Amino acid sequence: MEEKSENDKMHSSLSLERISDDLFMIFENEIMFQRYYPPKESIEKRTDEYFEQKSKEMEMESGEFKDSEIELLKNRIFKDILPAFSEYRQIKDSYLEGIEKRSLLKYIGFTMLFLETLEAIFLKTGAFAPPTLIASVLFEICLGAAIYRVKNLTDQGKTVAAKEHFFATVHNTQESLYTDIEYSEYQHKKGTDQIVSEINVLLKKYDNKDHFWDDFIKIRKHDPTTRKSFEKLNTPKFAEFTLLHFDDKYNSQIRKIRYDELFKQAELYFKNKQ
Repeated sequence: MEEKSENDKMHSSLSLERISDDLFMIFENEIMFQRYYPPKESIEKRTDEYFEQKSKEMEMESGEFKDSEIELLKNRIFKDILPAFSEYRQIKDSYLEGIEKRSLLKYIGFTMLFLETLEAIFLKTGAFAPPTLIASVLFEICLGAAIYRVKNLTDQGKTVAAKEHFFATVHNTQESLYTDIEYSEYQHKKGTDQIVSEINVLLKKYDNKDHFWDDFIKIRKHDPTTRKSFEKLNTPKFAEFTLLHFDDKYNSQIRKIRYDELFKQAELYFKNKQ
């Protein structure tokens, strides 16, 4: 029960949904102004600034907003949430642009022109004749206004659907984030037993510490996440250690934990060998 409450506490302090709501409101309020006054900074830059401010607030309030948690949260925001907002933003911009360009008078005018043309054709053949001019004009005005309204509602519906898709993405991403956090905590609390075992196997392959550090620097610098990128580094002894880094099986935060542990263990290993 205590463990569950700790998880709940962690989740409440790391609510991607709450932060996404904040960011959505910030960016949503700027949309109208940005059409005429483009911002000097990208949404990515402003998101970074938001996290800097948020982490300071959380640290002052409770000291529970860990750097590792911030990193996991930011990764998810940048990977999933900002692209979803950009998609929504594109649809919303298109809607606003359509509203600006769309004119009720034009819709009525084109409708009247179209119907008058049809009437002229039918009148010529005697197949159709409007009972009165006033009734015809009123009908054309109402029809043009109705078409204008339907077009606006259709575009508005697309915007609403895009907004719902954005928040559905947020909800689904929050669930994935919980798993990332719990796994990261699990690996950390576990004392990285599995990592230590992998590290021992790796270090035994090196008789010369300089060779190890040369390979380690290459791996750490490039952080390969595909077999192809790994093979380019020509560090075959790291093959087993980096295997689970491929294809996003470990996110960047978990890979960092593994590299940090490898660095510590390697220093001790080669120091004891002297």
